[in-house]
Amino acid sequence: MELAELLKSEGLSDELADLAVASGWKSSTFKHAVSKLADLDSVLGEIFPEKALTVLQKATIRSVWSNLQESEPSGSTASASPPVPEPREGSWVESFAPKISASSISEMKRKYLVNYPSEIINYSTQPSTRLLSLASHQQNKKDWRWIPWKYRMTEERASEIMMSRPNKQPRLEAIGLSGMLLDEPPALEIQDHSMGVNAIQKLMNVHDVALAMVGTAHLARLKGYTTKFISLLTQKFDASSGLRPPSVLEAQQADCRLWQGMITLVTDKGWTMDDVLYEFTEVRGEMASLLQARARPPPVPKGWEGKGKAVKGLGKMLVESYAKGYASQASVKGKGKDKGKNKEAKGGSNINFVKSIMVGSESKPLCVNWQLSRCNRGNACPFVHACAFPKSNGQACGSKAHTALQHESTPH
Repeated sequence: MELAELLKSEGLSDELADLAVASGWKSSTFKHAVSKLADLDSVLGEIFPEKALTVLQKATIRSVWSNLQESEPSGSTASASPPVPEPREGSWVESFAPKISASSISEMKRKYLVNYPSEIINYSTQPSTRLLSLASHQQNKKDWRWIPWKYRMTEERASEIMMSRPNKQPRLEAIGLSGMLLDEPPALEIQDHSMGVNAIQKLMNVHDVALAMVGTAHLARLKGYTTKFISLLTQKFDASSGLRPPSVLEAQQADCRLWQGMITLVTDKGWTMDDVLYEFTEVRGEMASLLQARARPPPVPKGWEGKGKAVKGLGKMLVESYAKGYASQASVKGKGKDKGKNKEAKGGSNINFVKSIMVGSESKPLCVNWQLSRCNRGNACPFVHACAFPKSNGQACGSKAHTALQHESTPH
């Protein structure tokens, strides 16, 4: 709406409304003539030259100016940078903690060195900015969570990971909008084969420093927890005991369980972080229980046929022994006049026993364990209990009175 129409709608005379327009004023310029309502009287002489305005006329002009200010959608002055929207409560959208400023980190370092003058903070020992941001965010909101091991690193280590990342072009058809807008924080690779006790101690130490810098707990309590954790993790066991210490992933799970228990006492029972650290380090036995020794897996046995061959199970070895005739050597050991037969049997140890027999018009397998006198199934056995020793025509003996081991020593 034009300025003249606005002034006339509020009751100002046509003469004064036309005079303001004739002086070059529009509704957009009149709205920004002054920044405060109190300063409007000082410019009325320029808008309405050579006119003495009454109190009613001035009030009408002020009313028009106020209506123009209220109609502005973005407020009186647009902000240079739009505010960052805070995540809504109850939303499932989660992102990394907001980055803290360099001045805040400097202030944290100053207070840390005042409280712990014997400690040293430099590029290789200072927690990474993301770790400090996460710890500070939890401390400010009093919403503590277990910080995963992959985020516990120094500023130096974080820089090394960022520099070693390859420059890859994103595949836009396979990436979501959140993946394009949100960066992936640098993270360590937590694996059993790529980490040792040294690496675990370093990441736990930098975690202690981060929590002490933001004021979550005293450094002495944090170091006491770490010292006991590492001592339980590095226990030595004799090889004959069959025990081993926890692996890296098992230790990470134990640390997570311990911190979840401590945070529960802080949030639900009103304990302080220093008290729960002492409770779980010195009083309770949960740490020793979670980091107790595990059973070492038995060594892999050597293969039946020697080096380089696949390991065979007992069943396969029995079948091969039976099929090759090795078992017949034990059956021909006798005394006195049977000694000559033993030699013949030893020489004929390559006899292949028959594996199946004709029962009516159907071929059925013979029981291997029955040939070795080891089958305890009786009538429930699905295999045929008959002698598997080959006759001259190549068929099995088939006698149910003796086994293949007893064939040569049994009269027929």
